[in-house]
Order: sequence, then structure tokens, then C-alpha cells
Amino acid sequence: MSVVMSRIGKVTAALLTIIAVAIALIATITLYEWSAHKSTTQVVSYVYYSSPNFEIVSYNGTSITVENYGSNVTMKIPVKRIVADNTVAMQILIDIGGAGNTVVGIEGYAKELPWLFGNLTTLPAVSQGMWSWNYEEIINLKPNLVIEWSYGVQTVRGGKLSPFGIPVIGYGPQDNLSSFIYLLGLITNHTGNAVKLIDFINNVHQVLQRGLSKVPTRYKAYVIFDYEYSLWFTSGPPSGDPYWAAVNAGLQPCFNKSMQVEPSAVLQCNPDVIIAVTWSLNPHSLNATAYCESIINSIRSNPILNTTNAVRYGRVIVIPGYLTEGPPQLIVSLYIASQVYTNAFGGVNATQYLNQYFEEFLRTAKPGGTWWCSG
Repeated sequence: MSVVMSRIGKVTAALLTIIAVAIALIATITLYEWSAHKSTTQVVSYVYYSSPNFEIVSYNGTSITVENYGSNVTMKIPVKRIVADNTVAMQILIDIGGAGNTVVGIEGYAKELPWLFGNLTTLPAVSQGMWSWNYEEIINLKPNLVIEWSYGVQTVRGGKLSPFGIPVIGYGPQDNLSSFIYLLGLITNHTGNAVKLIDFINNVHQVLQRGLSKVPTRYKAYVIFDYEYSLWFTSGPPSGDPYWAAVNAGLQPCFNKSMQVEPSAVLQCNPDVIIAVTWSLNPHSLNATAYCESIINSIRSNPILNTTNAVRYGRVIVIPGYLTEGPPQLIVSLYIASQVYTNAFGGVNATQYLNQYFEEFLRTAKPGGTWWCSG
């Protein structure tokens, strides 16, 4: 009897061992499959958002390599110290909730926009002007990543940063914004917030397209690139953000590149809309409304511009140039379109979308104030 019980005990122990091994094996396989699925899902998501200059080369959860402007750039994840020498990158990093902990240096121009970037404008500036970089400052900040404008990315990569192995990526107006947003979310562990921002932008785009679908004809527009610089300097592709804001609004710009034009050329164009772009409008200053309206009045009183259809029919629009870069660009387009094609955009209030953007994403900016005007 004792022998039988002993054998039963051995058999039971063996079965328990086999069951335990099987459970462990199943758990291991499940965990592996879950991990593989998670990684694959993220890669598939990135592929969905990928575009030229933002193509994923490899990704393993702890590092990512991206093809960007002719180079494969590898970054360890999460990226903890970023020099955002690009105001669009700075804006997106604020939008997705990672700027406060990651941005250590900024573009010089960003310091002039405290109403947009808040206390982040007190961070060290690493550039002054389009082709002026303070490499020593960048190196001293010990970044894990430097983000440049597309026009300067190759110069910075080949400059004094090269011996230090600091990754450098670039972004420009011709690039896919959603791809850039998703990449910044991925490398800072804020992909969820990045997708929310992309969804918000897509929603604004849908509102804009619904309105434009009701417009039978497109008006001609004269886009003044920089009102403070010259009335006769126009915005155009590939890097003219105000130009794209006008095109997205369903307008046909008279001039297709950034250049100085003769007043006679504007008369020949006889634009139906004049868009004046300013970089000096502080929306919360006491004279913001007066300043915005003064630009319209100066165009109305100009002996050449006052003969155009734009002035005749009250379609002079003033917008801030800093909102035509990055996520707010489509909101600016929505404002322009709502002022030009009033019947097609009845009930659409672009200011409400701008305030929503500030409340939910760019929380360094305050809703309200005078961001644009028309008349």
C-alpha cells in the first residue's frame, strides 16, 4: 500500500511539475507576443504617420532611428534634453505636455513671444537670426537632441556639434506636420497626447474643407509677407507659411514666391483679398486692437492699394505670422476663409477654435485678446 501511495505521489508531483512548466511557458509566450505586438503596434502607428524626411528605420522601444534630411538619426528614448531651435518644435512640445521637462534651449526669436510661450522664453537662446548659431551654448546645455529648421539642419550637423555625437533633426513648412508631431510624441513618451493634437488639427481641417466645398469660385489674394518690412514684399512657397495659410483658406495668391514686387504688379493683379502679416502684434496689450486696425487703415489710405477690390469690398485681413507656423496654421486659414466666404462659413467662429487650442494644448498662451482683425 505504501508503495502504491509513493508511486501516486511521484506521479502527482510529476504532473504538477509539468503543469507548472506549461503555465510558465504559456506565460512566457504570451508576454513575448504582447511585447512584440506592442512594439509592432507602435511601429505600425509610426508608419501610418510617416512621410518623407520622417521615415522610421528601426525602433526597439529604447531607441529609434529616423531618416531625416539625408541622414539616419538615432535617438535614445525617452529624449530628456532638447534644444528646440525651431518654434514649431517648441510649440508642439508644449502642446503634447513634454516641454516643461525636456526643452533646455530655444530659438532666439521665441524670446520675443512671451504671450505665446510663457516662461519658456527665459530659457537660453542658441541662435540669433536665420544663419547664426551659438554652438558653445548648445554644447553647454548637453542636449540629447537638437531640432533645427530644415534650411539649417545640414549646416548644424556638420558644424561644431559633430564631434560630440549630438543628434540633429530638421523640420520645415514643406514637411508633414502630423509626422513631426507623432515623432516628438514617440521620443518623449507622449504619443497619446500627440495623437490628440493630430486629431484636433484634423477636425479643424474638416470644418475648413466643409466650408470650402460650398464655395464655387476662388478669390485672388495679395499676401504681404511682412507688413513691418515692406508693403510690397510677398509670401510664397516653399517656406512662406502665410502663403500656405492663404492657399489652405481657398485663395489664389497673385504671386507664387517670396519676393519684392512692384506696385504696378499689384494693380495688375487687382486682388480681391489683401492679407497683411505682422509679427509684432501682442494680443494682450492695451493697444492690440488699435494696432491691428491701424494696419488696415494704412492699407486703405495707400494710393495704390486703395484702388483694389480688396479695399473696395472690405476684405483686408491682418494675421500674426507666428500663428501661421505649425499647429495653429489651419485655424488661421479657417479665420481667413470665414472672413472672405461668409455665406459658406456661417456660424463658424475661428476664434473659438483658437481658444480651444490654447486651453487644451498650448497652455502657455492665454485665450482671449486680439489675434487678428479684418475690414
